[in-house]
Amino acid sequence: MMKDAISSLLKEGNVEGAIELVLPLEDKMLKLELLCYMMEELGEKYKEYPVLLSEAVSLALSPVEDKEKVRALGMLSHALASAGDSEKAEKYMIEALKIAKKIEYPLWKAEALAYVAYYLGMMGTTSDAFYYFNVALETAERSKEQYSAILQVLSLIAELAIEVGDSLNTGEAVDFYSIARDIYTSIKKFVSANEIENKIKLVEDVIKNGSFAVKRAIAEGDIDRAITAVKYLPPEGKAIALLDIAYWLFLHERKDLAKTLLADVYNMFFVEKVRPNDIELIAVAHKFIKIGLLDEALILAGIIQDKNEASKALYEIALGYVRFGKKAKALSIAEGIPNELLREKALKKLGDKNVGYE
Repeated sequence: MMKDAISSLLKEGNVEGAIELVLPLEDKMLKLELLCYMMEELGEKYKEYPVLLSEAVSLALSPVEDKEKVRALGMLSHALASAGDSEKAEKYMIEALKIAKKIEYPLWKAEALAYVAYYLGMMGTTSDAFYYFNVALETAERSKEQYSAILQVLSLIAELAIEVGDSLNTGEAVDFYSIARDIYTSIKKFVSANEIENKIKLVEDVIKNGSFAVKRAIAEGDIDRAITAVKYLPPEGKAIALLDIAYWLFLHERKDLAKTLLADVYNMFFVEKVRPNDIELIAVAHKFIKIGLLDEALILAGIIQDKNEASKALYEIALGYVRFGKKAKALSIAEGIPNELLREKALKKLGDKNVGYE
């Protein structure tokens, strides 16, 4: 709730108000978390960054217990990396790891190493993260403490490994999910282990079969699985898959979610400059035309690079607009058809009062 309030203030440009809201907090870990969030959102170039950094460093170094200090330094390191301050991020992560290695009590050491692994993973240093998760796991398993205490730390390691896995959009996610699955199996949390196994199967399916895994999920009506699977596709495949999902959602009267997905796709096209191949774009454009999604089809037609294929789509779109009583827009589109023969054919049809009803 507090994070939402901070987010709203930052969106309004009221950074000073956000800082004033955070600084009086007595919970030091919460205060550090919110300061780190602000650093990540604003970046190192923002004028208030030095103030945020000074407060965050002071808080990160304040915990008395070493395991809490490791967690705080890891959080700070992650925030610095996200803000673009990579040199300081590395400095504080090295410090966190140094402290974690010196902890003598096994379960505290395991917990500290798990947080080091977690923040390394969230920073994209996945090979080191995987290594330290396993070191944390081995440290906890070798402990001779009461089983209930060991169980608590093992559960924490599993939860953190899952979060790292969820943050990844590559096959590396399987490595972290596997750690969690094996932990849940060993402590007899079989329902949780099965849930993670399903995540693993989904990732492996997409890595092996690509967009066909998404198409299969759509055909089965499992849209949640399809949307999750899209994450692991390359940008071009992701764009087409999202268009296919949006088409299914329109057909099944879930327009709000469909429009949200289309907004993501348009951002990929026009901001990220993602360009799928024409064959796939043409196929989706024609599906949109068939169900009357002419505005959406028009956008896709504008991206198709093959002028003849784009002309065919524009021809159908122009006739479609006439059916909806938008003859002026139809005429405008027809006049812009690149293929001369199709352009003349469209303009001729627009002069026929029965156009669009053949």
